[in-house]
Amino acid sequence: MSKKLLSENKTARKLTRKEKQRITIANIALIPCVIKNYIDTLVKVYRPTFAYQLKVEFFYYIVTTIIKRQNTYENKALENIPVALNATILRGIKSDYNEYIDWLIEQEIIFKAENYVPELSSNKYCFANFILPSLKEDSVSEIIEMKALESSTVIVARSIQESEVYEENKHLLKWFNDGLEIDFEGAKTYIKDLSYYEGEIFDLTHKKVHWNHQISTLHHKAFYATRNKESDFRLHTVLTNLKKIFKPFVTYEGQELVGYDLKNSQPFFLIFLINSIINNNDRISNILSRIYSIKDYNSFMLQKLREVLSTEDFQKEYEIFKTWVLNGEIYENMKSVMNPKKQLGSYFANKYNAIKKVTELKKVDNVRALMKGVIFTLFFSGIKTRNSNYKTFKKDFPNLIALIEIFKMKNNADFSKLLQNIESECIIDFVSKKIANEYPEIPLFSIHDSLSTTEKYAHILADLMPKYIFEYTGLMPKIEEERWKKYDYQIDYKRKVELHSEWYAYNGF
Repeated sequence: MSKKLLSENKTARKLTRKEKQRITIANIALIPCVIKNYIDTLVKVYRPTFAYQLKVEFFYYIVTTIIKRQNTYENKALENIPVALNATILRGIKSDYNEYIDWLIEQEIIFKAENYVPELSSNKYCFANFILPSLKEDSVSEIIEMKALESSTVIVARSIQESEVYEENKHLLKWFNDGLEIDFEGAKTYIKDLSYYEGEIFDLTHKKVHWNHQISTLHHKAFYATRNKESDFRLHTVLTNLKKIFKPFVTYEGQELVGYDLKNSQPFFLIFLINSIINNNDRISNILSRIYSIKDYNSFMLQKLREVLSTEDFQKEYEIFKTWVLNGEIYENMKSVMNPKKQLGSYFANKYNAIKKVTELKKVDNVRALMKGVIFTLFFSGIKTRNSNYKTFKKDFPNLIALIEIFKMKNNADFSKLLQNIESECIIDFVSKKIANEYPEIPLFSIHDSLSTTEKYAHILADLMPKYIFEYTGLMPKIEEERWKKYDYQIDYKRKVELHSEWYAYNGF
């Protein structure tokens, strides 16, 4: 069904000026059959009495939006976490949208989180305990159309070509077509058999709901694209939300995909940021203006940055840190600063459990993964954090941390948004466009700090990606190749079963 719909609408019509000011949502979405059937039955038997005409598709939209937002990068654990809904979009579809949300809550399909604070946070929703068991038992999804939700303020895009961000990212998004496929049956079997994930055995049922939704979205070609200048400015697609374990199942026109990742990307772009401030790079000035007000930046931030940058102590710390990053050995060198200790032969790290609202000790596969977590803590935690790793690193690099904290003065999230905006402009708007202009026949797919293509063109991408990153930043990057089929996760899973059979004795999930 979805293939036919997309193939009939490959040529996108031009939007009028009025339409460009409207909100755009995708026409095709996937909803778990168990929820759709439950909603349909209730609507027939106990039809809601709303003030205006009932649009059952709006129920579907709310449910699919919750699933989609639970599938984002921020929800790495893929748990049933509460997520916010965009009130502007909801209001554009139906002014009385709260009636629809309240009805879904009354029917115990979703529930509203209790940590909402008026004027300080948004309402957040997740699936109710009543519906979860059924959702976990039956993860089959059904394709639905949202055309009925179109209004004077909402455009329903019939295909990815009609998305708001298609034209400015056409060089990447045009490859989301019938050639992009996933071995759906193979991926489904893998999910069904999997009981070991990320170093431990536990209840994977809710993760499997999300995983099935991810592969179903790709299989049914329910393609979408978003890119928001107000947040990270990254290009989000069905591939950016696809778990790495499913890469071996993905092909383009039957060919294997090969990716090239920028190693240590966030530290790399921090070096570029610092160099750009020192050298008054206009490119950085434009990005900074998206994150901070010109008044705030020019009045006190720039002055504080210059004070730190001008000190000899900062220059000494910076040279050490920059060498680590540009040599691609930051995580290895971090070990000497942090001096991590093994417990019972393994490394452990503190990780926050958003569901339980507690910090838990989790096993980490190796010291590199442990140090990567430390770097993310340094970059993205709050200034007042009590994290011991943050304090340890700050003792050795107090001036570097002082500089980073300046970017977090107004909001802790500003610094991560800044680095992500730099990354996005570099990889999406400069590097990939350069390659696409030079070789328009090369299929290109982006996943944040990496670009991928088919095996046929991999050598061209391997040559040009570092060349154009250098042209943008003035820094020589370290690029790492990743063959999407290199890791046979199913074989790896079977090997773990053989080595640790006692972990798999219980098959209750």
